[in-house]
Amino acid sequence: MNTPSKTAIAVIIVTILGYLASFFIPAPTSWADSSLDFHWTLANSVLYTLLHAGAAVLFISGVSAYKAELRAAYIKIALGIALVGGGLAQVVFLNIFDLIQTPWVQYGGVMLPFVVAGLAIYFGVRSMATLIGIQSPLKNLWFVLPMLVICITVVTLLPHASSPLPEFSFDIANAISMWDVVLYAASLGLVLQIKARSGSHYAKAITWLSIGLIGSVVITLYVLLGTSFSGKTPSDYMLDTIVIIGGLLYLKAGYNFAKTKEL
Repeated sequence: MNTPSKTAIAVIIVTILGYLASFFIPAPTSWADSSLDFHWTLANSVLYTLLHAGAAVLFISGVSAYKAELRAAYIKIALGIALVGGGLAQVVFLNIFDLIQTPWVQYGGVMLPFVVAGLAIYFGVRSMATLIGIQSPLKNLWFVLPMLVICITVVTLLPHASSPLPEFSFDIANAISMWDVVLYAASLGLVLQIKARSGSHYAKAITWLSIGLIGSVVITLYVLLGTSFSGKTPSDYMLDTIVIIGGLLYLKAGYNFAKTKEL
């Protein structure tokens, strides 16, 4: 059995064990719903966090086969994927342990992992595109940055449902969701161009990365729309489901990158 397969199996085993262990953690006294709801929420959060972390491990496990420039690009992407899972899990933990009123949430610190995640994935994909000679406005920061400013301005000015958060904090949360939508979409556009230029050797790995990025765009749009229409960050089974699927997609992408050696 090759190293990527062993790593993938280890990730799956750790993920399953973490998921099962979640059901043995007692519900906090602040939890208002049933114990079953608490454990399902916690277990799903642990599941997609470990899936994203495992995907990052798989990306990093294969970098030794690549030259320094491509290795750096993969490490950036892996960092971004790990932060996506960790950031989403953080939101769930803050909700279930009734920590929404803490300064970390009220002043927008909770969104920092998503800011860094979007940047890391974008700059990782941008580095890959540069290495194979892709010429695209999506690589140009003078194109992407104005798009970010325009989209963020629009989303903060749109009407929304009333929120328990201060207006400033609510606008920051929506602005960062839009930030990630734009960066994930730009990354996806570059990955599709990379796929068209990279040949059959890299085709499977690049295809799964593009599918994972589609998942990230969908997840972030769901969070953005859910927050705007309900006044608070979604925390439901639909979000759990699509984030778990997103983690699985990145896990598959990481596995294929770990198996693919540089030509």
